Amino acid sequence: MMKDESPKEEKLETLEELSETLFLVQEMGRRLAQETHGSLYDSVQELNARLHHARLQLNEIETSLPKD
Repeated sequence: MMKDESPKEEKLETLEELSETLFLVQEMGRRLAQETHGSLYDSVQELNARLHHARLQLNEIETSLPKD
């Protein structure tokens, strides 16, 4: 039987899943940076900076959710 979730619980679950996925993507980006040299390195670093920014934005969204 599936449990009924409130809209807030659904949002929190979605944020948690997105956070976990983003964490894995960031790890892959770090690994790619370690393996990348030459002309592609700057592009990989830019990607990692954007992933970091996305993670910060996700944290901001999570802390901005109403507490009720």
